Amino acid sequence: MKSRTVTAEETVDLISEALQEEFPNTVFAVRLEEPLLSKKDIQGVDVIWVDGPNRDQVEDALDQFQGVTWDPRTGVLEGRSHYVVDGEGELIQVFYNIDYIFCDGPSSIVHS
Repeated sequence: MKSRTVTAEETVDLISEALQEEFPNTVFAVRLEEPLLSKKDIQGVDVIWVDGPNRDQVEDALDQFQGVTWDPRTGVLEGRSHYVVDGEGELIQVFYNIDYIFCDGPSSIVHS
């Protein structure tokens, strides 16, 4: 099986595209955060919007881009990969170089 690592910058573009496709009537600001404590190995993305889908809906749509998973019971933070099938039908293991996505939008659905 092949594997591919998607850079943080590429992942930001993919997140923007996924949000536009999933929520075409909502404007999102998506940006790569500055590395925490000058550590280049910890990358986060901020996603901000004012109205439209609630936070849970956006987090569900973006789960596919999370590069780590955290177990709140144990406090263990582990790497996470995703699987996609390419155009030739081959399974590829994908690693997104994003440690977390911080979603800052409405906590409930806002109706215009």
